[in-house]
Amino acid sequence: MTTDDLPVLPRQPGCYLFHAADDRVLYVGKAIDLRSRTRSYFGRSPGAKAVLITQSAERLEYIVTQSEVEALILEANLIKRHKPHYNVLLKDDKSYPFLKLTNEPFPTLEFTRRVLKDGAQYFGPYPNPGSVRRVQELVAAVFPLRQNSGSPMQVRKRPCLRFHMGRCLAPCIGEADPEAYAKVVDQVRAFLEGRVEETAAMVEGEMRAAARRQDFELARLYRDRLEALKRLTGYESSVVASGGEDLDFLGVARAGDHAMVQLFQMRNGRVVGRDKRSLTGADGATVGEVLEPFMVDYYGQATHVPPLVLVPPAEELDVVVWQAFLSERAGRRVQLRTPRRGEKMALMEMAERNARTGVEAEIALLERRGEAPGVKELQSLLSLAEPPHRIEGFDVSNLMGTHTVASLVVFEGGRAKRSEYRRIRIRGLDKPDDFFSMHQVITRRFAGRLADQLAPPDLMLIDGGKGQVSAAQRALDDLGLNLTIVGLAKRQETIVTAAGKEVLVAETHPALRLLMHVRDEAHRVAVGYNRQRRGKEMTRSVLDEVPGVGPKRRDALLAHFSSIDQLRAADVRELAAIPGVGAAAAQAIKSYFEP
Repeated sequence: MTTDDLPVLPRQPGCYLFHAADDRVLYVGKAIDLRSRTRSYFGRSPGAKAVLITQSAERLEYIVTQSEVEALILEANLIKRHKPHYNVLLKDDKSYPFLKLTNEPFPTLEFTRRVLKDGAQYFGPYPNPGSVRRVQELVAAVFPLRQNSGSPMQVRKRPCLRFHMGRCLAPCIGEADPEAYAKVVDQVRAFLEGRVEETAAMVEGEMRAAARRQDFELARLYRDRLEALKRLTGYESSVVASGGEDLDFLGVARAGDHAMVQLFQMRNGRVVGRDKRSLTGADGATVGEVLEPFMVDYYGQATHVPPLVLVPPAEELDVVVWQAFLSERAGRRVQLRTPRRGEKMALMEMAERNARTGVEAEIALLERRGEAPGVKELQSLLSLAEPPHRIEGFDVSNLMGTHTVASLVVFEGGRAKRSEYRRIRIRGLDKPDDFFSMHQVITRRFAGRLADQLAPPDLMLIDGGKGQVSAAQRALDDLGLNLTIVGLAKRQETIVTAAGKEVLVAETHPALRLLMHVRDEAHRVAVGYNRQRRGKEMTRSVLDEVPGVGPKRRDALLAHFSSIDQLRAADVRELAAIPGVGAAAAQAIKSYFEP
């Protein structure tokens, strides 16, 4: 491709896309001036990557935007969509977890992966679900926020154990004072925003106020919460900066084609969180080209952006554009700076040191373990833009239309991730209908609670042929989702695409072997769950219908009497004498069996 092949380009901000002869997108870039930027690829010293791009490209496409910030966001979306060969790419399209403080008179704290405009307050993103769970456990240990009454809150007749332990104000039974509960919510909000000293001061103030009123029992509760807060957060000893500032600082490390970005969150002078992401395609890339994909993805989802973000030296990083983007996300002015000396420089060195250690550890792990066989072959076989790191398998099992259940199994890097397996009961079905069942499973996977709990897959595998795949694809279409989906029919182990195309390969092919492994695991889990449900139904006794008779009393009665007729003939005294039954249950049993 030469300058003669370029279209007439405007002197406006926007994005440009280099296309190959087969129309694949090779590279996506952004520009303040589209004409000037694209012509630089054909200049006197364009750089090694620019030469490779222009030699491989056949045509250029461009999109004009209203501003540089809009071009920045559009570039990130285009890279996610097309995954161009010459762009630096995030290793996984991460769906960040968040904590949600619900919008209710008595809010609770929930795990979610979706940020909605529902009036709730969201905190995050967090690097992984484990870190979210740890924060939830810490909040539950320190603050008497309700935990067990659902969202929206369900009214209960009796309080849970946390109320009796002094760890919940029990709004679900009408015990909580709205003003007192609102103070707890303020404390939780301050804590989640990283204002630990403020939270501690609020708790200590409540403790001293209770002591002045001589309400020593309440003061003791506040004292215990304060001590738990200090012990679990270690806030008195964790300050690493003397200024008490709110800021993020980022470090970058590159090693061949691999790179890592590490971001540290500092609030009130203390490091309170960290996130790290691996990237590929970094060979020959600049620091800015590695930083930008991470920053767009992370800050595009972040619910809080601090007033200062520190980045390593990167001349190609447009500070003005990035400050405008971050300020727009934060709703106030945000500075982007590169420190040269002093305490902030020490922070940057720490971030870079951690990023370097992280990328070295990842490369060592890849060299030692390698990717499971079949993942890269699947990418080639199915013409995917990237190897399918996360594969989800689905299967439906029933016996003559009864006890219809489904399974969801997860494989990452070609290996089973059993902690994310799910078993699902099919609702509203009284006769065999695999297509209805599959449509319901896929809908519930991506529209219900599972969508919050599980990251989106790179590839979905359906146990079945064209009918089952079509049912799953209809469910995705109804939800407006665009995910890669294939089926595996047992007849000749045929791979079926969503378009109805059949792919036949030898059974020794690594990609087919991996798909068969996922399919067989989904089948095993579904059949096992169906068998378990049928077993429970078969072992049900007529005694299960008797009020006041639970499993222990039922087993005691069945051990004592050889038949239901013998039990029915027994009098109340004999029934009551059986260990574990008692007079009240004996009378209930006798009344149940009387004509």
